Amino acid sequence: MECYDSAIKRKGAWIRATTQTDLANTPPGEPSRTGLPLRMRIPRPQPWGLCFLLFLLPGTLLADDPRSLLYHFTAVSSPAPGTPAFWVSGWLGPQQYLSYNNLRHQAEPYGAWVWENQVSWYWEKETVDLRNKEKLFLEAVTVLGTGGSYTLQGLLGCELGPDNASVPVATFALNGEDFMTFDPKAGTWDGEWPEVQTIIAKWTQQADTVNKEKAFLLRSCPQRLLDHLDRGRGNLEWKEPPSMRLKARPGSPGFSVLTCSAFSFYPPELQLRFLRNGLAVGTGDSELGPNGDGSFHAWSSLTVKSGDEHHYRCVVQHAGLPQPLVVDVESPAKSSISVVGIVIGFLLLTAVAAGGALLWWRMRKGLPAPWISLRADDGGALLPTPDLSKDADS
Repeated sequence: MECYDSAIKRKGAWIRATTQTDLANTPPGEPSRTGLPLRMRIPRPQPWGLCFLLFLLPGTLLADDPRSLLYHFTAVSSPAPGTPAFWVSGWLGPQQYLSYNNLRHQAEPYGAWVWENQVSWYWEKETVDLRNKEKLFLEAVTVLGTGGSYTLQGLLGCELGPDNASVPVATFALNGEDFMTFDPKAGTWDGEWPEVQTIIAKWTQQADTVNKEKAFLLRSCPQRLLDHLDRGRGNLEWKEPPSMRLKARPGSPGFSVLTCSAFSFYPPELQLRFLRNGLAVGTGDSELGPNGDGSFHAWSSLTVKSGDEHHYRCVVQHAGLPQPLVVDVESPAKSSISVVGIVIGFLLLTAVAAGGALLWWRMRKGLPAPWISLRADDGGALLPTPDLSKDADS
């Protein structure tokens, strides 16, 4: 139990990090629509939470240790039209490997994990388990009532300790605040809020709910984690260096904005710095985000005086690079050449397409190709026409 409790304390950072996150149903400035007494202290949802959470989760919660398999569940009581009411992201260490939502009802590999050499039934088993979780989470936000907007989050999974013993993780948040935990060894949920008992009463109406949760955390999760560590070793050791660009654009009068961009790299840990004449300077805005293939992109900007752009360079450090990479500002000539090249390529492609269309039209009409020159007595045949009258006489 002590090992389990320490795991829950470490995961407390996740709950604090997700305060006012994943809650995209109340516009800013509106009062809370929970309709509940203040003693229940349910915070108002924030619309920017989901993107923040998706960015924050891999770095803050999972760090660099791949010896963890964690599922992040989210259910909302009032989804926007056309958006899911329940979705899941599965994480192996810092890498997302799975996605699921109630619109598709299918567990799917994510990013580089589509190439993992898994047994045929693996994703069917994931789908069955996540459909069961979907039912529980949507029941929970439904039973809380229709008087407010609710977001229920769960972090369920396991991690390997220093002695390779599996430590279960099962903690929940309601509208971004610590809500309840589940002890799989005792088979009990625990929480101080009145809503906890409401949800527990609903979940335990099915006699096998507790046993399914215990089996998932104590048996299925450790087995899947060890299997992924074996089959997906190449993905976990994947290092993709970034491709880089440093460009300048006009800013406010008298200033330019330098933007250092990194594309398609993994792992997500990356450092971008600006140098002026070889000396480090500060940075302005910066951003890191995921790509759909499992890699990441990032950029950082710096405002400088117009005319000073050539004094600056960008330095990137990344695990996929043997040494820090220094990037110079692209010259305006290079940028203009690339634009001209694109325009010329487009015009050539258009000309080829037009020529092909003209040739096809002439062939449909039975006309010769336009480059075939016809004599006045030529009917357009490419081969000599047999003398039919001579054959008839013979």
